[in-house]
Amino acid sequence: MAANQNMALLEQLARSYVKGELSQRPQATFRLGKLDRRLAVPACVDPQIAWSDGAEPSGNTFLDIYCLSPGWRLRLPVSISDAAMGLILTRPVRAGDMLGPDDIRQVPLPDSSMARDILADPAQVVGQSMTSGAAAGIWLRSFMVRPPFVVKMNQRVKVVVSGDGFSVEAEGVAIANGRAGDVVPVRMPNGQLLRGVAGQDGVVSLSN
Repeated sequence: MAANQNMALLEQLARSYVKGELSQRPQATFRLGKLDRRLAVPACVDPQIAWSDGAEPSGNTFLDIYCLSPGWRLRLPVSISDAAMGLILTRPVRAGDMLGPDDIRQVPLPDSSMARDILADPAQVVGQSMTSGAAAGIWLRSFMVRPPFVVKMNQRVKVVVSGDGFSVEAEGVAIANGRAGDVVPVRMPNGQLLRGVAGQDGVVSLSN
């Protein structure tokens, strides 16, 4: 009489399969269902595992465990959840410090309700400056970061005055700090005070 398939072994293979499928999603966790131990199918030398037709590796989904010879197919429920992530500081920072990739780390939130207030995407903070000092391990919130100054007080800046069919460049001295999009006053060499919009490249532009 042919031996029956070991259901615990199939569950072990399914667990390894799901772990491999989720290897690029470190925040994801899963819970595997159980195969009915009352099922009796012939033992399989090479069991195959795949997501059930139309199933996605998220939420409540299913795996198909099947054997080509002898031919049988079992369905195993899987529940997958992606933990909410947040950004923490990896070092103490001071007001005005610009954040780089090594200054932050993405970690799972202990409570998913925190996701409303905590920044999660590194692109939201890398290159931004801190509005105040903070200790290592602090969760980053939107009010804690802002774009850095592109123009600083007493810095020599390029001023571009443009109009219909003309453009003139000159240099002046910024009278105040400014971020991209801010109106910045600039003292020109002749003493004239001009106000223009600071660009991302630090150039102050005026339009006639």
